[in-house]
Amino acid sequence: MAISEKVREILTNKNRINILSTANKEGKTNTAVFGSARLTEDSMLSFVIKEDSRSLAYLRENPYASCLILLPQKGGEGFKIQGCRLYLKCDLIQLSRNPVYLEERSEGDDITWEKSFNVDLEKKTEERTTPDTYVVRFIITEARPIVDLGQGI
Repeated sequence: MAISEKVREILTNKNRINILSTANKEGKTNTAVFGSARLTEDSMLSFVIKEDSRSLAYLRENPYASCLILLPQKGGEGFKIQGCRLYLKCDLIQLSRNPVYLEERSEGDDITWEKSFNVDLEKKTEERTTPDTYVVRFIITEARPIVDLGQGI
């Protein structure tokens, strides 16, 4: 699915809040906030997830997830809040060869990406591997507004 310019704008806003929801094969659910979500291709969203996270364990059992993307705004209460809902299918779980680190930040500061996903392939495996960090890539299968009031997404 090709995403709209509105969704692309939301996903490239550095001040967004990413809430990923997963479920295991029994239907037990999990919700977690991630700062590492990144639009990596037109219809792909990638996260860096620690090996011991419940989200990763559930995705290994069930590849389907949803992500609520919120854009905090002054006076953005109730139906005025900006963002979108994404429906996802995991197509890759891979040991991260070049994990993304987020700088420490105080409230209101922008996120700074120090490194990109899995790029430095020329280094020796032992130098580029972080055993407890995985890149998880999702295909965006559907995008919808947070509250559908005909605004289009």
